[in-house]
Amino acid sequence: MKIIITEEQLNLINEEYRRDRFDAEYADEYPKYKKLFMKAISKDVKSWGEWAGGSTYLMSENGDPLFVYRKPSKTVYYDYSIDEELEDFIPPHIISRHLKNAVYDYFKALFPDFEIKEVSGANIV
Repeated sequence: MKIIITEEQLNLINEEYRRDRFDAEYADEYPKYKKLFMKAISKDVKSWGEWAGGSTYLMSENGDPLFVYRKPSKTVYYDYSIDEELEDFIPPHIISRHLKNAVYDYFKALFPDFEIKEVSGANIV
């Protein structure tokens, strides 16, 4: 049996279920910190570039990659160094619960046409 849904319905489903099941009970907490996350992340990002193979990088002022979007897998990776920098502004338990959502929101604000299926931490070199 197949169920046919519209693209709008699919987007609503994706938005509703994009939170990890482990932090779903803290969903009401994220809006309180969203502006702070966005401000802290945007403070660190100074440039961006596209590379062959469909990768988009957001980099610090030193040219170190902070985020990379891999177009084939539709995944955004954030560098683990972001955690340490955010701890100056945001409590660690809030970062661990909501960083993925903040990275998703930040990337969607910059690149609304990018489809993001997953957000994950990595050592980006």
